[in-house]
Amino acid sequence: MIFSRSLPLTALCLALFASAAHPQTAIPPPPTAATSALPAHDPIRHLDRFVVSAGHDPKTMFDLAQGTSVLAGEELHRVAQGTLGETLAGTPGVSSTYHGPGASRPVIRGLGGDRVRVLDNGVGALDASGLSPDHNTTLEPLFASRIEVLRGPSTLLYGSSAVGGVVNVIDNAIPDAAAINPASGALELRAGGAARERTAVVSAGGGRPRLATRVNALYRRSGDLRIPGVPRRDFAAPTVQPLGTLPGSSSETFSGSIGAGASWAAGKAGAALHHYDTEYGVPAGDGIAIRMRQTRLALEGETSRPFGIFRGATARLGLAGYTHSELGADNAIRTTFDNDAWEARLELPHAALGNVTGTLGLQAARSDLAARGDEVVTPPARTQSGAVFALEELPLGARATLQLGARLEAQRLTVGEVDPALPPVPGYAARTGQRRKSTGASASLGLVVYPAKDWSLGLAAAFSERLPAAAELFAHGPHGGTAAYEVGSTGLGPERSVGLDVSLRRRAGFVTGSIGGFVHRFRDYIYLQELPAGAIPAAHNPEALTPYQFVAADARFTGAEADLLVHLIETEHRRLHFELSADLVRATQTRTREPLPRIPPARAAARLGFEDGRWHALAEVRRALPQRRFAAGESATPGYTQLNASVSRLFPAPRGTFELFLRGRNLTNAEAREHVSFLKEFAPLPGRGVIAGLRFTY
Repeated sequence: MIFSRSLPLTALCLALFASAAHPQTAIPPPPTAATSALPAHDPIRHLDRFVVSAGHDPKTMFDLAQGTSVLAGEELHRVAQGTLGETLAGTPGVSSTYHGPGASRPVIRGLGGDRVRVLDNGVGALDASGLSPDHNTTLEPLFASRIEVLRGPSTLLYGSSAVGGVVNVIDNAIPDAAAINPASGALELRAGGAARERTAVVSAGGGRPRLATRVNALYRRSGDLRIPGVPRRDFAAPTVQPLGTLPGSSSETFSGSIGAGASWAAGKAGAALHHYDTEYGVPAGDGIAIRMRQTRLALEGETSRPFGIFRGATARLGLAGYTHSELGADNAIRTTFDNDAWEARLELPHAALGNVTGTLGLQAARSDLAARGDEVVTPPARTQSGAVFALEELPLGARATLQLGARLEAQRLTVGEVDPALPPVPGYAARTGQRRKSTGASASLGLVVYPAKDWSLGLAAAFSERLPAAAELFAHGPHGGTAAYEVGSTGLGPERSVGLDVSLRRRAGFVTGSIGGFVHRFRDYIYLQELPAGAIPAAHNPEALTPYQFVAADARFTGAEADLLVHLIETEHRRLHFELSADLVRATQTRTREPLPRIPPARAAARLGFEDGRWHALAEVRRALPQRRFAAGESATPGYTQLNASVSRLFPAPRGTFELFLRGRNLTNAEAREHVSFLKEFAPLPGRGVIAGLRFTY
């Protein structure tokens, strides 16, 4: 049903894409990945944005084998929200775990949690957001200068847990001293929206050539979310629920950083200290709130001076102390999570070996996660990992490039004390002090073909082994934030997968963009499966939370994505664009033919945007189809249509530029629920909201 309803849109995208092609009497050789330069007479489109997350030698979106999206500039400023998941929820192939307005994490092609690596400037976020969907990331979207999304399994640079993809949030916390202005910065104030948000953001920096500093600060406060209708989709007793408000969804956040950078003839180095402090409600119906804090130190250095066979080196290190407490309705602490973690990586681009260029690398990480209190889902666990990887590129004549990657990763997991009184559950047999050592190998093969001028065809195949996370093995306890009692399976082994991506791109002409499809097969895919109601005795589950267990089954993910831009008007001073985007994913257990749980529905969007240097305006219609393919224990989720719009005006000033903006979301006040969310029955998406703001840059 999902495929059939999406065929008309897919056919329209293909027709627009194909009709924009024009005969070529002579096809010049395509640009190399290193230069990616178009002839001067051809207009350059967004596919020529460089993707720094793709390796030491950045490539453009046009030259990568796998699907990629980049949010930057005005586009990022327009969609940025208080959580990373909601900021990216409109990106093709990306949905959100939406756990109320205070917490959401990206889901890429139906894969989330530990399968999506969320990075801060190339290093792990070092929080606990992958442990549970009610744990927000500690990265602030309003500080980001760009966000890069790499879809698919060909992301070996960042670990086996990146099998679903990578989200890299890039900010200016460590300033680039080589390009610093004597003084630069921004001030932004915004208010309104469905949560009655009040936000202030300040960024200021300066210095002199080869030495620079930067300070960022944010404060945000919001009330309970306005929603259409009642919170709980419980038609048996609608009168006992508040109308038009989602109780327990307010939040308050402070975030800031201070950083410095230095540069010299053959390199640069810098450091930044980040702090993130938030308290937000989890609208699970029992008054839960989360108080979260993290302090993180980031260090990085780069040299371009050759040594041995290497052309230089880039090193990054992140160290963080993280804690969050889950509060009950009486504001008393029920459970506290602590995570002391670090991650380091070294990338060594090597000199050309014949026609082969590439990068060798090392990565190491350690995480000490502990929980204490009434709802300890996972016992204390120390995870240590180390990896070596290589990414190589080989030109195949003038019209094709081969991209190869390999990674070998080792992990050691040490588990602390486990409560011996836990009720027995099949598949769970934890012992105190258990240690597990495991290794995983991954490899990828990508081919980029340039069949015609301004066209590229990308094909990517990858094999990966993801090692089970501590929660998947040893979880055993109530989790009020997801209204679930979660149990691990200690016998789980590596999750093996083979993926294939195909994408066709066009970067210049009347229609630009990309269309593509993917197939992803898993052996022993790990997911949460609902257990029978009596699986956990009432003495251990007094709140009668729904029991779930991490289990493994063979699975297949298939889907498609499209993002096309029609350039109706394209002059030096004025642009009018019509954009079409769509995505769908279908996930099935291959042995039973049953759907997997919490898979997003097919979606489509149409946008009309105008800009003339001072005015920016955009109108958007977003449609999510009903999700009628659902796993046992789930229910169907109705489709919805939302109307969004924004307008902004720039005003030049003697020392900078003012921008006034107005942004409306869900202007028709449609009721919408996210099928991916554990709380879809409790927490609908925001109702009608209009945000007004002022931004000054200098």
